Amino acid sequence: MQYIIHLTDACNLKCKYCYENKSVREISFDNITKIIDNEIKQKSKYASIYFYGGEPLLKKQTIKDTIKYIESKKCKTKFEYGITTNGTLLDDDMINFIKENEFIVAYSIDGGKLVQNLNRITADGKETFDIVEKNAKKMLNAVKTTIAMAVITKNNLKYLAESVKYLYDTGFRYINLLFDYTQNWEDEDLITIKDQYSKLINFYEEKIMNEENINIPLIDEKVNTYIKDNYNCNKDCQLGIRHVNVGTDGNFYPCVQFVGNNKYIIGNCENGIDFDARAKLIKESKQENDICKDCAINKRCKHTCACKNYMITKDINEVSPLVCETEKITIELVDKMAERLYKNKSKLFLQKYYNKSYNIINQYINNRGWFYGIKKCKRRSKKRISKNRTS
Repeated sequence: MQYIIHLTDACNLKCKYCYENKSVREISFDNITKIIDNEIKQKSKYASIYFYGGEPLLKKQTIKDTIKYIESKKCKTKFEYGITTNGTLLDDDMINFIKENEFIVAYSIDGGKLVQNLNRITADGKETFDIVEKNAKKMLNAVKTTIAMAVITKNNLKYLAESVKYLYDTGFRYINLLFDYTQNWEDEDLITIKDQYSKLINFYEEKIMNEENINIPLIDEKVNTYIKDNYNCNKDCQLGIRHVNVGTDGNFYPCVQFVGNNKYIIGNCENGIDFDARAKLIKESKQENDICKDCAINKRCKHTCACKNYMITKDINEVSPLVCETEKITIELVDKMAERLYKNKSKLFLQKYYNKSYNIINQYINNRGWFYGIKKCKRRSKKRISKNRTS
């Protein structure tokens, strides 16, 4: 099981697109040890502990104490570690600790100086680019597989392709783009979305043709749905089965967006998983909505992501029109790119998507795809794309 532990609700930044109600709440170390003890008691072969927040590096000692506790147990269970951080509190000691313990690192950074400072500012309104870039380079030097986590917003959309190029030039080879669906998107924004996605995909295609390593889940996943028989990206959403989010209250939640909502509690640190509550939620989330049921791209469109749906519509089965439109744009552009790469017999493309044994490290990280989730930001919704959708 993968445990995404929300160490604290506090954060040292005040990102403009984040409306989370920050507090000083933090999880007790006793609750963390109960999770570890339970996994050892069950004689699990593997278990994963991911440190999340707020900003988890506000609790550096808790992170170190957790791993020290695991090591003291001298158990057969293999524990793996990960962290999502905004990078501002990293220091050489923590970077070395992360490297030594083989963390997977998800690093929140939106792009170059202009883009980073548009939204990601400190609690007292100061810019963050300089420290975030400096620490990003240090982190990449220590852990080359560090993943960039960039949020796409209405005010930085026009810089999307430029931002990805900056991140790549900085050294990131894993770039996860998190679209903020809850902003006040309008129909005319679809033109800019398509334009920027097209430029992004052209950049990706250029790297693949030149046999340069690049991984962007927004693109990679759609290629897989195009070329792999019977691939259904909607099976990825398994609420509370592969991983649980552990809130600062010690309760278990199926996904990050549900943390703190009592309706979606599926267990706790004391008693473990509540299998009945989890089964009920999974059954509820599998109700296919009528508008998507007969759609030609049903198995290629991420319309069943309960967390995403709830974040936008407050209903785990109701799909936002914006999701529908952006998915169609992405699929159309990626399919054309894949056809060109296949026709041109791109060696890297053929290896990456047709050779099952290609780059085991990439597959390993992708299979542990906790960091591809949605950042916990309770955002206000305004005017969105119109509901005139077509299948």
